[in-house]
Amino acid sequence: MGYKIILILLVFIPLPYLSQWGCTDPQATNYDVNASLNDGSCVYSTTNYSLSLVNTLSDVLQENSGIIRVGSFLYTFNDSGAGALMYELDTLGIVLRTITVGGATNVDWEAITSNSTHVFIGDAGNNNGNRLDLCLYRFLKSDLTLDTVQADKLPFYWSDQTQFTSLPNANNYDCEAIVADADSITLFSKNWEDLQTRRYRLPTFWTDTIAAQLMDSFNVDGLITDACVDTVLNRNYLLGYKNNGNNFYTSFVWCLWDYQNQQIFSGNRRRVEVGNVLTVAQTEGIALKASNKGYISSEKVSSVITIAPKLFQFDFTQFIESTASAKPLEPMIPFQLIPHLGEGYTELLIPMPFNQCMLSDIQGRTIHMESTNRFNIYVRGLVLLSVDGKNTLLFLP
Repeated sequence: MGYKIILILLVFIPLPYLSQWGCTDPQATNYDVNASLNDGSCVYSTTNYSLSLVNTLSDVLQENSGIIRVGSFLYTFNDSGAGALMYELDTLGIVLRTITVGGATNVDWEAITSNSTHVFIGDAGNNNGNRLDLCLYRFLKSDLTLDTVQADKLPFYWSDQTQFTSLPNANNYDCEAIVADADSITLFSKNWEDLQTRRYRLPTFWTDTIAAQLMDSFNVDGLITDACVDTVLNRNYLLGYKNNGNNFYTSFVWCLWDYQNQQIFSGNRRRVEVGNVLTVAQTEGIALKASNKGYISSEKVSSVITIAPKLFQFDFTQFIESTASAKPLEPMIPFQLIPHLGEGYTELLIPMPFNQCMLSDIQGRTIHMESTNRFNIYVRGLVLLSVDGKNTLLFLP
């Protein structure tokens, strides 16, 4: 009789509770061979990688800041008032054409990205932290064949910024990194003050001026200068550098993968050190050309010594593809997380009817139970969300 009872109980225990949480990546120092569900806890030894030099760039591109690849070409621009101009390069870094962006002004262009239909330029450089004219420019991707493109201006502001005092290189509202997919644009802040990055979200088109909504944050221990995304394999790459004293910069790339529901900071996070200012100059742009492979560009350094702008290639396959993947959870109904970091809670919205919602920690202990579709959560970290028997992971900032 007891044997039958045990069997019945096992049938009704959710799958995640029968699996072990932990680090699922064999390359991590804390790899757990028994873990089948990735809890985002993987820790890695210092990872060094030497970029492959493609070419020294023309001095026309000495202030290049951001890069994308479209087909067989690369596209970049110069920052800080250098004119509303883009440059088309071949994959050897040779300048082929100059493209004028009509309807745009280059106050401080710092980022560029594209989705399947449009190109977006981020005029969000904000070294002093007091800009009131932040915007993106958007134009058709198919127009890259023209010598002049016409752009829409999309003004925005940071949803959590309330002070606009000028703090040169000492504020957390600079931005040089954006990525786009079919439905949204993600912006990553360049935090001079605390060396973290905050992730914000915008739609792909709007009118008037809207707020870039704060999503979450991550301690990158440096300054993020560009980003790119593999939307097929759900992998993000954040490029940056860190001042180690006397303006001796070392550059890095954060590889982010094996995460759930686009919560990119909740999965594996591996930092790859890619060189110092003497070897790679000041790294400013990153673009993918294939899974785990891509280009990194750097701008000219002119201080005690002069280092020309450069174009490099990278291949991070050895750091990602040989790793194990966590067993995916079941797909779940849509949800939205709205962080209220200053108040210490996250608002959860589930935009469709359901009977019961339950939050549990990774040991399976119930944290919260709810039947309404909008409520506040006063815990942080990784939790399991169960809605009418369907399960997914949430990372609460």
